[in-house]
Amino acid sequence: KVKDATDAAALALAKGTGTANDEKLTTAESKKDAVIAAGIALKAMAKDGKFIVKDTGANKTEAESAKGVAASAVGKTLSTLIIAIRNTVDGGLKKINEVLATVKQEDKSV
Repeated sequence: KVKDATDAAALALAKGTGTANDEKLTTAESKKDAVIAAGIALKAMAKDGKFIVKDTGANKTEAESAKGVAASAVGKTLSTLIIAIRNTVDGGLKKINEVLATVKQEDKSV
């Protein structure tokens, strides 16, 4: 639910006020997808590397708000990507350790 969202991923996953799909919105995969979607949305809000909202006297607050939200979303997106990379590397290293544990000393003779 939108009113219960506590972070960008939860907000991106929010489905109005109903509870019909709540069980589908709690998986790690859906949260990762939501963060990636937020990153894509940020890209769409920018033009030539700058945010579309201009920092003028009339809408200075809007520009500051957009920049703050964008910085927060980019930070969260990068954190999520770092965690995903670490988990992938850890999984690969665990598999390597399992294989190395099965190799016996006498099997190494060349």
